[in-house]
Amino acid sequence: MAGALDHIGIFVADLDTAIPFYRSLIGQGDPVLREVPELGLRLAFFTNQGGLAIELVESSGKSEMRPGDVVVALEVDDLEAEIARLRDEGIRAYHQKPTENLPLHRGWITKGDGHGTIIELCPKGDVARFVAGEAG
Repeated sequence: MAGALDHIGIFVADLDTAIPFYRSLIGQGDPVLREVPELGLRLAFFTNQGGLAIELVESSGKSEMRPGDVVVALEVDDLEAEIARLRDEGIRAYHQKPTENLPLHRGWITKGDGHGTIIELCPKGDVARFVAGEAG
């Protein structure tokens, strides 16, 4: 089953404009930046605010996500088993395979299927390793 929160993702229109705002709001230095051109994503992870990571996402690719949308990312022990369990319960959950610049296998419940909320299913510790440059 899905467990604790892994991180929160916030879609923004322009990452370069959003970073100073969130840096001022959070007050804990510069974020870790990651580019995922194959998915049209630019990411900024604030990890030093004393809690869960806050991810800012700029998307230039095809996506149902719009600025202001929030992704709730939950930890899972076994991604395959969790996606199978959710599907058995009639919940549409999808795989997202790793890419060259985002070497994480994750699961998703879309905004349409998640009652207006996007749910990301993350194998425990994978996102933290990616942010630290240890994944892939």
